[in-house]
Amino acid sequence: MMTRTNIEIVKELYHCFNERNDKNIARLLSDDIHWNQMEGFPGGGRFIGIAEVFHSVFGGLRSEWVDWQSSVDVFFESGETVFVKGHYSGVHKVSKKVFKAPFIGEYIIEGGRIREFNQYTDTFLIRQASIIG
Repeated sequence: MMTRTNIEIVKELYHCFNERNDKNIARLLSDDIHWNQMEGFPGGGRFIGIAEVFHSVFGGLRSEWVDWQSSVDVFFESGETVFVKGHYSGVHKVSKKVFKAPFIGEYIIEGGRIREFNQYTDTFLIRQASIIG
């Protein structure tokens, strides 16, 4: 059996995000994943465990945004850690405003599954798109 590289695991995760393939997303995350989103980001905070990540992170994004995309331009690997550089984009369901914001993501891989995620992004651009008026 061929082992996937850490970059391949993270690339598959982004493919699954954009396809809304929750079954495969869950397969790529460790059961006790630590998911850290920046304060000011929709649903920002620290979430532990797959159920909490799906409910608090993905559920919120999907309920507030149309066509939310996470597009990665570059993948960097250092040991168990994969860094990604890309941009988020979408349309707020209520304000109808469009946004595009750069991000860096840090993924720590253990045993072929993602154990931890740390996000770095411009939350101001995203928050502005959610303001009605």
